[in-house]
Amino acid sequence: MLQWVSQCRYLGVYVLSGRAFRCSYDHNKCQYFKAFNAIFCKVGRYASEEVVLNLLRTKCLPVLLYGVEACPLLVRDRKSFDFTITRSFMKSFHTGSVTVVTDCQKFSYFLPVTYQIDIRTVKFLQKFQSSDNHICNLFSKKTETGVKNIFSQYGSQIHNVYNLKNLFENTFFGYDS
Repeated sequence: MLQWVSQCRYLGVYVLSGRAFRCSYDHNKCQYFKAFNAIFCKVGRYASEEVVLNLLRTKCLPVLLYGVEACPLLVRDRKSFDFTITRSFMKSFHTGSVTVVTDCQKFSYFLPVTYQIDIRTVKFLQKFQSSDNHICNLFSKKTETGVKNIFSQYGSQIHNVYNLKNLFENTFFGYDS
């Protein structure tokens, strides 16, 4: 007997029931906050902000962004991810100001999550597109369109993931790399 459920977990990604393919990221956010709070309560008061942010970047961010490159994201999902990171920065820097958080992200070379998601998505789609797997080849047109859509979103001069990353860094940090 099959149960009717509103979501199911497959390879760590929660797929929602409905007419269109959508995923839920509530579990990712919950696990992210568990990881961040575990780190912050152990070292947050004693370690420097650089150490805390490096741990956030290497240990917590992958938990939050797990599977986002393979699943469609709504605008509200992106904003929710941004808010999640903003709250972590607020806790780390003892502030309630979004402006202070943005400055802290700039000075610590931490790209906004929406930029990081686009970079991850392009890398994933390009690897998917270059795969020798016959099933992946069935979706080559769709993945090519997805990559082109992301590139065109940021201008005609963007042709690869490195141009995209440089554009984000120049825009957010205000320098050329």
